[in-house]
Amino acid sequence: MKRHFFHTLGAALLAAALLAPAGCALRRQEPPPDPALLPANAAAPYHEAALMHFKEGREFMSQGRYELARESFLLALAAADNGDMRVLATRELETADRMIRSVR
Repeated sequence: MKRHFFHTLGAALLAAALLAPAGCALRRQEPPPDPALLPANAAAPYHEAALMHFKEGREFMSQGRYELARESFLLALAAADNGDMRVLATRELETADRMIRSVR
């Protein structure tokens, strides 16, 4: 009798351990998309000019053209009508400034 109980308990624990990760995967939430990576036809809560300048600034950063990136981020910050976009543009502007100082 004891043996049967422990086998049943062991099987139940094994089944629970195997099924637990599958349940966690179903609840995983994706982070919000980066505004610079949104497709052209996607609806965005950001001003169109701010998004355009932000994306342009990111492209300049990837090319190592930090002063042009800085100007683009300033334009994105000026056109931003959303607090989140202002935070993103300010952060990228500070990054461009640091890169300009490190190159000099």
